[in-house]
Amino acid sequence: MAKTNRTAVVVAVMMANFLAAIDVSIVGTAMPTIIGTLGGLPLMSWVFSAFLLASTVTVPIYGKLSDLYGRKIIFMFSSVVLIIGSVLCGIAESMVQLIIYRTIQGLGAGGIMAVAQTILGDIFSAEERGKIQGWFSGVWGVSAVVGPLLGGLMVSYLDWPWVFYINVPIALAAILILAFALHEDLERKKHKIDYVGSITLTVSMTALLFALLTGGNQYEWFSPQILGLIVVAVLVFVWFLFNERRVTEPMLPLDLFRSPLIAVASIANFLLGAVLVGITSYMPSYAQGVLGGTATAAGLLITPISIGWPIASIIGGPRMIKWGYRRTAMIGGALVGISSLLLIFVTPAVGYWYVMPVLLVLGMGMGLTTLAFLVSVQATVPWNRRGIATASLQFIRSLGSSVGVAVMGAVMNARILDLLRGDPDIQAPLEATNNLLDPEKRALLEPSIVDRLSEAFASGLHYAFLLVAVFGIGALVVTLYYPRDKTSALKS
Repeated sequence: MAKTNRTAVVVAVMMANFLAAIDVSIVGTAMPTIIGTLGGLPLMSWVFSAFLLASTVTVPIYGKLSDLYGRKIIFMFSSVVLIIGSVLCGIAESMVQLIIYRTIQGLGAGGIMAVAQTILGDIFSAEERGKIQGWFSGVWGVSAVVGPLLGGLMVSYLDWPWVFYINVPIALAAILILAFALHEDLERKKHKIDYVGSITLTVSMTALLFALLTGGNQYEWFSPQILGLIVVAVLVFVWFLFNERRVTEPMLPLDLFRSPLIAVASIANFLLGAVLVGITSYMPSYAQGVLGGTATAAGLLITPISIGWPIASIIGGPRMIKWGYRRTAMIGGALVGISSLLLIFVTPAVGYWYVMPVLLVLGMGMGLTTLAFLVSVQATVPWNRRGIATASLQFIRSLGSSVGVAVMGAVMNARILDLLRGDPDIQAPLEATNNLLDPEKRALLEPSIVDRLSEAFASGLHYAFLLVAVFGIGALVVTLYYPRDKTSALKS
């Protein structure tokens, strides 16, 4: 069998993963122009939500399929789907069409996110994985900085469809490189695909995520629509669990989570996902709504996370075997816990310069913990389970992000309503608070109303940051239960 060109494979995987990582930031920059062309402002959030739903729920399915049929074919298929979705997005003529095509694009991105890190886990030894996965993590940091800049340039000098068309040549190049560079020694046998498991997990998670994304926005949390979605999610998930226990080749082998290492990594990843989305969702609102800063200032405020993450991954990756997985994870967990706790003291008086160093430390903690969890889990399982094990970690972190942002949003909104309810000058507190985020609308408000809205908004965000601290400390506590013996993890 031909030998795999590892350098070429790394280049191809990083190129494709860059597309998945850059999506939200590059499309977000172009959204005002897209809305100006297509209309549909009330549907704007679904341009992002559709992509998130499709990419999240399919990650474990792609991971399992890569265990059955090989990483190469699944990665290439996912890249083709991403290309098709991207081209369709570029020619969309309405916001509804764009949302449908974004769903297709998300289906492709889900496969790339599921399989990319697994490929690297396959072609590098346990000692090498730390270093290479560290560089791989750096792609996410770079994308956060490059995305808005690239999106702005494309909208200014080309046109908004190019924020989608840019995916085509990069994904095609990744497919061609991988086709010739990656060679897998697969055991050819007939597999029984767990169709029931795939469908029930997809339906359950779609219902749950849909409830979390629309609860408190389109519908009240205790409305029949949200409660109905949650009931469907729970009942179908119970069906999924029952199915996974009886099939010969389950889509998600439940016995994976009997491993203390995988169980700890999964729970901690869930909590870390909540921490990350809490910061990236609500810290920009603090900059604009409380401090009165611009959108640029809001983006710069969370940039330290994107700097600290890859720095810690690149430094810690090559040293992880020497330090040990547990020590690496605990160092990262301590950094996340301490920095998230410090966010409790964020007030309008501290400004930007208190927040940015704290977020730099938090980014470094995220880089170390996620790297330690990923590499150790990949080293613990055999090849035919590495895909689903890797995908499960990513899926659980995305699930934690969705649950975290929903809980924080509900608590923040409740606090704002509690403080502003009964104010004769403010009839719709949440809508009025939203005006703080728009410089033009903010300028039209009376200074006394701005002060009251800002004070309530700051208090609501304080409660959200309290929850970030709870999740961050929780992740640290869970990491303390990380298995001490790392030598058994190096057997693969």
